[in-house]
Amino acid sequence: MAQQDPTVLGLVGQHRPLLLYWEDNMTPELDDADRWVHILVTETLADDAVAAVVARFDAAIAADVAALTVDRELRRDLHASNVAQARALLGWIVSDYDEVTPPPAAHELARTVARRGLPLKVLMQIYRAGQTVLVRHVAEVAAERVQDPNLVPGIQIRLLERASRWISVSLEILTDTYAEQRERDLRGDVARRVETVRDLLSGELDDAEVASRRLSHPIGTEHVAFVLWTEGTEPVDLDAVARRIVPPDAGGLLTTPAGSRALWGWASGRSPEVLDAPSSPGSVRLAVGEPGAGTDGDDPVALRVRRTLSAYLRHDRSLDAAARELGVHRNTVRYRVQRAESLLGRPVGGPSRLAVELALLVRDGAPPKRT
Repeated sequence: MAQQDPTVLGLVGQHRPLLLYWEDNMTPELDDADRWVHILVTETLADDAVAAVVARFDAAIAADVAALTVDRELRRDLHASNVAQARALLGWIVSDYDEVTPPPAAHELARTVARRGLPLKVLMQIYRAGQTVLVRHVAEVAAERVQDPNLVPGIQIRLLERASRWISVSLEILTDTYAEQRERDLRGDVARRVETVRDLLSGELDDAEVASRRLSHPIGTEHVAFVLWTEGTEPVDLDAVARRIVPPDAGGLLTTPAGSRALWGWASGRSPEVLDAPSSPGSVRLAVGEPGAGTDGDDPVALRVRRTLSAYLRHDRSLDAAARELGVHRNTVRYRVQRAESLLGRPVGGPSRLAVELALLVRDGAPPKRT
């Protein structure tokens, strides 16, 4: 009697009686079972059938993995991985190859999970949930399509044995991909940048100065947010696209990956109309927000800087007079003025003084209060 792979025994679980039945009746029905496996796989490889299977995978995995419910780009990467993995797995089942080679989309999903700072168990949950769906799907299709009940157990076990090996080996390979991406991010500044952006968007970080230092990007100045994404399957260098749509004379550009096919960006010192349509493959899409300043369009730090600068200019650039009006130390005034000049990119005196004073008057109106 042929020895079954232990992973198959673990995979079938409650279908153990079917496995015993197949072991006892393996030889007489081997050829018919193989023929039915090829038929079922070929039918499932049709576009409509694959789409139905993948939709079932997507829904079941999203229901079991909480991290997917609030992350659109992670779900997009999951879907792309499921499509690619389904086609690769089905083709491999009826081939003579023994080597398991996960498709590129599966590696991209593993990298996205790592870039999000999610634990490895999230990737494992995804594959465990997919495996559960696969077991159910195989059992249902074989029972529905095969008229001879004596063949059904053998077909199910044959499919599950191959699928189990693909999934287990894929997960081993993709665990390495996850670990490599995680290590790469930790070595560089990507992880810190992604974490800082996440804290800004969630409201956990509202200090523009701290955020600017962490990101090496001016948060307090005017900026506009945009999102780039692609609907296609071909890889696109979205960072390069972002650099093309933001003019060279912009105050700065901050980007962070939102998945393998999406990128978040912020262009400083510019308005939305200066962002050009992406001159790249037609599958790239661009969405642009409204201009604003600070961590949420305005913030307390920027407000203090504006009020201090207004007092400083109103008192003919006297640190002492501005400090008395505001009730702060003259060094505090000096620091805030230097901060304002850093954000503006030029001194507040000289020819630009009138423009700065008018801008402050239009923005804040009334004279500053003590702060």
